[in-house]
Order: sequence, then C-alpha cells, then structure tokens
Amino acid sequence: MYEKTCEVNSETRGFALFDLDQTIVPWDTQLLFCNFVLKKQRFRILYLAIFVPFTLFSKWLGPGLMKRVFLNYLAGIDASTLDQYAREFVNDLIPNGLYAEVVDEVDFHKSEGRMTILNSASPEIWVQYIAEHLGFDHFFGTRVEFTKRVPLFPKITGGNNKGAAKIGRMKHLFPEGWKDGDVLPASYGYSDSHADLPMLHICERNVMVHPTDKLREVGVRFGWKEIAPARPTKTKSEFAIACAKQAVGGY
Repeated sequence: MYEKTCEVNSETRGFALFDLDQTIVPWDTQLLFCNFVLKKQRFRILYLAIFVPFTLFSKWLGPGLMKRVFLNYLAGIDASTLDQYAREFVNDLIPNGLYAEVVDEVDFHKSEGRMTILNSASPEIWVQYIAEHLGFDHFFGTRVEFTKRVPLFPKITGGNNKGAAKIGRMKHLFPEGWKDGDVLPASYGYSDSHADLPMLHICERNVMVHPTDKLREVGVRFGWKEIAPARPTKTKSEFAIACAKQAVGGY
C-alpha cells in the first residue's frame, strides 16, 4: 500500500484537507470503479440482484452497511487482481477524469509547504493510488477488509470514513495540543458536501466545489469561496443517468 509520511513540525506551513468524490473527481468513485470492474467481468452485474432489494431498507441499515452490500460486485476476486484493477482504474482516471482546477489547488498547497491530506469515504483500495498520483502527503479512506478473496459483504474496519469520522482518522497529524473543534493554523478545506462540515469547520479558509444546497447555505454565511469547474454533464438528470450507467457498467 502506498504510504507517504510527513512529520508535523515547524517546516509544515499549514494544512490543506481535500475530499475526493465530486470534489477532485466529478463522480462518486465507488460507482466509477464498479463501472470499471463490470466492463472487465460482465457477469458481475448480477450484484444488483442482491443490492437492489437492500436499498428498500437503506434508511435503517445506514451508509456503512449499504456500502458493504454494494461491494458484493467484487465477491470472489482475489486480492492481487483487485489491486491490479485499482491501479488500472486510477491510471485511466488520471489526468483527464479530474477537475483540473482542484488539482491545481493541490499543487499550489504543496508548493506552499502545507501538509496535503486526501480524506475520502470511498474505499482505500483506490484512494491510495489517487493520492500517490497527485502527491498527497497523507490519505485516508474507508478501510475495507478485502482479504485473500473478497467475501460477499466485505467488512469495514473503523466504520465508514465520513463526516466527523474523518477528523478522528487524521487528528494524530495535527499540531501537539490540538483539541476537537480547534481551528488548524493556515489551513484550507475543500469539499462538495455538507457531510464534510466537521472537516471544514476546523479550517481557516474553505473552498466549496459545486456544493450541495446545505453546504452552500453554511458557506455563504461564513464567506467561503465557491468554484464551479466544468462538469462532464450539464444537468442533474444527465448526471443521474450517467450514474445509473456506471452502476451497470455501461458508462
């Protein structure tokens, strides 16, 4: 697994915290990776026979368990093949499948000496390689136990890496004495979603990328910057159709 370490010391001139899905990548990378795998092994579309019935109970099951159920499309794949797929997926995605404007922001913060952290709810199996390609100092994603061969419902270690959970994963990198709720010095946050408000609230400055209505409402109140890089789709319906195609390997 890719791992780049950066000690917190006087040479670290602040922090730059980035979400991934719909912030750096215009899509949910979980759907994109599903699309990638289904194109290689078409029979895996049968995962929908298991996943779709569970969606009726998603409100009660929660996002963590639903993520495990969704990943049933990987059942039976051996670890080495899965890792190979993750590498190929990222190689195909970069550079043309990202928001160039946000990648420029990553490069800017690296040049300024800030510690760059990619923090995503998507599984680390491919988050790690995106982080490697973009030169992040650290990455965090949902830790899914794929084992030697992927089980039907892979286990998640440490819970779904979303919302406040993201803070817990990376707080050991923050300055000594930092407490929950403290604002990081010379810090910048990037996200599209109100789910990342816990991460954004610990940053001095924030950039919203095509934000949800709830995030924009908060961002306007605090004077956060909003950017709107060109999307691959023009309307919400086009986006929804594209996501549906990704779920069946037709994108």
